[in-house]
Amino acid sequence: MLINKTQDLVKFITDLGTPPYVSLDTEFLSEKTYYPQLCLIQIAHGSHAAVIDVLADIDLDPLIQYLKNPKMVKVFHAAEQDLVILWNDFNLGLTPVFDTQIAAMVCGFGDQVSYAQLVKTLAKARIDKSSQIVDWSKRPLRDNHVEYALADVTHLCTVYERLEREIEKQGRASWVAEEMLELSDKKRFDFNPETQARKLKLRNMTPRRMAILHELVIWREDRAQAQNIPRGWVVKDLALRDLVSNPPENMKDLGRARGIGGNAQGRIGEEILTRIQKAKGLPISECPPVKDTSIEEEINGDAIVLLRALLTQVCSKNNVAPKLVASKSDLEQLTLGVETRLSKGWRKDLFGEVAKQLLEGQISLTLVHGKIGILKRQ
Repeated sequence: MLINKTQDLVKFITDLGTPPYVSLDTEFLSEKTYYPQLCLIQIAHGSHAAVIDVLADIDLDPLIQYLKNPKMVKVFHAAEQDLVILWNDFNLGLTPVFDTQIAAMVCGFGDQVSYAQLVKTLAKARIDKSSQIVDWSKRPLRDNHVEYALADVTHLCTVYERLEREIEKQGRASWVAEEMLELSDKKRFDFNPETQARKLKLRNMTPRRMAILHELVIWREDRAQAQNIPRGWVVKDLALRDLVSNPPENMKDLGRARGIGGNAQGRIGEEILTRIQKAKGLPISECPPVKDTSIEEEINGDAIVLLRALLTQVCSKNNVAPKLVASKSDLEQLTLGVETRLSKGWRKDLFGEVAKQLLEGQISLTLVHGKIGILKRQ
């Protein structure tokens, strides 16, 4: 069903009632804007399924209010982008949520399993990928595009129910609940300059350079938001790296920076220089701290090799995706004695404790019939 009128939306919601869960998905465009342009919202439960045309002359408030029900689980596959869009467009922070991709990792389907694979395995159906790359802003929508959009939520119901049963069977409901609570945390939607700064992977940083980087990252974010254009359309990452490594003193210097070009003489150039000067004027005590890279030299490479082997053994034995349990950074921090997410919750019970025993020499690894095994040391 394609819904593009408010009265039809209200009727659909009334017919849907208040089930224990609904499956949801969105279709959007994000190539030319900072904020993804929402085009469709798909929703389903049981025999009720609809594609809601967000770009039509339709009041979406009945749907927004409906989704605020705290007793109804909102089911997605790879939910993060959908949650960000709903937050940006409607200030809608959904809870409780269930991400079938994360749940599948808990159930041993490997790292970041695709929706199509889950549908094939659990719903015994196939997704027609011919409409996978579509300009969802074009109207009228074709019938096959609507059918594709509906399939994203109709099969999701079956996938969710099968995963729920498997999770209960394995006694891992608390694991999934912990992950879903983190997924719906609104703090994840906030811009974090430190996160953007890390993505640039700059070396030989000083507190002063870090101050310049933070100023430029925040400036670029503000401008991209104000103009609703991608960050790279304001200034590319390459240019930011050069500006931080070789801070310009004037317009002439700025013109030499890689990736700046004609922008050096305009308003953008003035704003860049202003931000750089502001950072240069900060007392050193107010500059952002620089990560102590010398601590990385203390990371025991042999210990990391053993921890990775142990992680493989534990995850294989318990049929859970290693990527969900621990990242490379988690293992590195563990060797340094730093408290991480492996120090609490289900990850501690599954892997954190046994990893600590390995590092303390209480256990060792061996090969048993070609597979990694664990030996307790006397």
